[in-house]
Amino acid sequence: MISRAARVPAPVYFVLAGLVVGAIPGIGVIRLPPDVVFYGFLPPLLYAAAFQTAPLEARANWREILVLAFGLTAATLFVVGGIAWAFVGALGGAAAFVLGAVLAPTDPVSATTVIGKSAAPSRLRTILESESLVNDGIGLVAFSVAVTAATHGTFSVTDGIVKFLQLSAGGVAFGLALGFVVERLRRRVHALPVEAAVSVATPYVAYIAADRLHVSGVLATVAVGIYLGWRFDHRAELLTFWNVLTFVLSSALFVLLGAQLRPVLRGLHGYSPWTLARDAALVFAAVMLVRAVWVLVMPHGSWRDRVVLGWAGMRGALSLAAALSIPAAVVHRNEILFLTFTTIVGGLLLLAVPFPWLLDHLAGGDERDAG
Repeated sequence: MISRAARVPAPVYFVLAGLVVGAIPGIGVIRLPPDVVFYGFLPPLLYAAAFQTAPLEARANWREILVLAFGLTAATLFVVGGIAWAFVGALGGAAAFVLGAVLAPTDPVSATTVIGKSAAPSRLRTILESESLVNDGIGLVAFSVAVTAATHGTFSVTDGIVKFLQLSAGGVAFGLALGFVVERLRRRVHALPVEAAVSVATPYVAYIAADRLHVSGVLATVAVGIYLGWRFDHRAELLTFWNVLTFVLSSALFVLLGAQLRPVLRGLHGYSPWTLARDAALVFAAVMLVRAVWVLVMPHGSWRDRVVLGWAGMRGALSLAAALSIPAAVVHRNEILFLTFTTIVGGLLLLAVPFPWLLDHLAGGDERDAG
């Protein structure tokens, strides 16, 4: 209700609530294990966002989606990693590029929750949501490669490319195969409770089974969601159920995200507040700047579309879960975790809050141009 009245996206309030709860004296430290995000929250949220993508608009804008999902993700990894290596004194080369991999993908939950509920044109919503779904899997694959290199101290470009292709292609192939099977099964099911149970089980089967097969669980979940969303008509009651489920899950996830400030700060010793603030501002600026430059030089879309696409680059719980999953053997793990957290919160507060105003301003410019 406050979000609608103030026109500030609801995730901002949930993160602030988590920050307040985490700071209340007497309340124990609230920790968010990465497996809770990867295996509990992520599969249904990814699946819901995937099967609700608009197929015609996604096909019409596939160039923009791939340029953002592949090109911008790679550019963010190397630019942010390079800047962190050069200017953040606490990080060495390996840790800096692990940080770049953590922050490379935009967050599917943030994109769907913040952008999908705004007054953004449907075309831009489709591009942003599709980008976040695809670059999510790509970013986590790159993250696993970067962590392996940081842990072992060596890196082979050939091995990295082979592992990337194996995880990505294998995840997509597994998701499509599962989607084919689930589609045939659900067409024979006519009881709504059974259909709902199969629908909820599908993303978990896709994610966990793909992960056990050593391919990308994220891309498998996205692939099965897109396949079923484009080929299978969901009942209105089932869509209502999914809307409620995703609202509850995303709300809880953003509150838990905000509550992580306390345990994150506990892991930092020997750093002055000024040093921490400077490094956080530098990394956040690098993440936002590389996206702004990349989007502005894209060959497609009006300048207003590019402003919106460049502005809507929030990170979220996915990046935090990745940072939390970094092995203790990786040097400067706590610094990576802190810089990830501040980039997430900074994006939600500085980008999501003025987003409705930005859309109104750009829409007003369109009307003036038309007149």
